Amino acid sequence: MKSDVARIVAAEWLKLRHRRTTVVVPAAVCVMTVVIFFALELAARARFTGLPSGFHVTAATLDLTTSLVLLLIAVVGTCFHISREFALGTAKSAWTRPLTRRAWYSGKVLSAGMAISGLFVLTVMIVIVLAAWRFGFTDLMEKDYLVHSAGNLWWRMALAFALTLWGLWAVVSVVAALAALFNHPGGAIAAALGLGILFTILGMFSAIAPFLLSTCVSLPLDQLAAMSQGLSLPQSWGQTIWRSLFGGGIWMSAAWAIGLGYIGRKEITS
Repeated sequence: MKSDVARIVAAEWLKLRHRRTTVVVPAAVCVMTVVIFFALELAARARFTGLPSGFHVTAATLDLTTSLVLLLIAVVGTCFHISREFALGTAKSAWTRPLTRRAWYSGKVLSAGMAISGLFVLTVMIVIVLAAWRFGFTDLMEKDYLVHSAGNLWWRMALAFALTLWGLWAVVSVVAALAALFNHPGGAIAAALGLGILFTILGMFSAIAPFLLSTCVSLPLDQLAAMSQGLSLPQSWGQTIWRSLFGGGIWMSAAWAIGLGYIGRKEITS
């Protein structure tokens, strides 16, 4: 038999299949990804932003698409995914059934994370196809000197994708915890965007920046972008892995504990 969490996830995916946003949002992400790619291609060929190479334009496009598009979708989508249930009163009816609040909340967070993961994978596929068509993925050479082999860059690119996806799951977890505090998506979105602005301000301080959630998301692709240009890396890949996994894991664990704890004692009056 399915667990309560699995039933919630299955129910959420069934709902998505009957919503227009399930088609509209991925289509919009595809369009924006293509636009960003070709804008960065023009900039790279004009030597405005880095080298005109497949690896560099892929890293730059995904970095920009993640920060400008996917993070916003993760915030808005997760807030509606959870807070709307309180606004409509459907959470109360769900909790009166033989279903634990922990299972309901966990299923909601997991389904939201799976949705943003699907969008990220879609974005990666589009960018890789475009980069292979427009540039190809070749060794990074400096005259006759091999700076980085294509195989090494491919390995680092796959690693950067995995770490970025881990960071996106941490974002979904944190936003879900915020959404649990509000009975309307508008308040949850405002709080999440306010937290994002706070991260941007705190990111200006080098002593604090490594511990921010925003750094966990952006660090792997920034590292890949530097490597794809043959620049000296700001830190080793070992440090990048440790900071991304550990930092994102701390944020994720804290968010799950806060969200589950609050949901367990939340009062629904409507």
